[in-house]
Amino acid sequence: MASTINYIPVRSIGRIRFIAIEEIVWIKGAANYVEIHLQDSMVLHRETLTSLAEKLGDEQFVRVHRSAIVNIDHLHEISSELGRYSLVELKNGQEIRIGNAYRRDLFQSLGLEQAS
Repeated sequence: MASTINYIPVRSIGRIRFIAIEEIVWIKGAANYVEIHLQDSMVLHRETLTSLAEKLGDEQFVRVHRSAIVNIDHLHEISSELGRYSLVELKNGQEIRIGNAYRRDLFQSLGLEQAS
């Protein structure tokens, strides 16, 4: 499913900030909030990770963990620990653990065959 939105309106006291989808590096779920990580900052937004994932679609963003979604345009590499691909490294150097349940979908989204 392609992204159904071009930006996310994020409310804070006295203002609404519009974050362009392409600016998002990754998103971390935190209960009823998400941390939207941009290149040089993080914005807290009141929405569940599942709800936001549905709006973003699965062409540019892929869930790699029950609490993390990454923008595939910001992927640098996938590395393995003990023979299992378990870490995504982003271009900004941040590392995000790959959940076992999400590994296959990540590899399929990238057009790769899963080695282990």
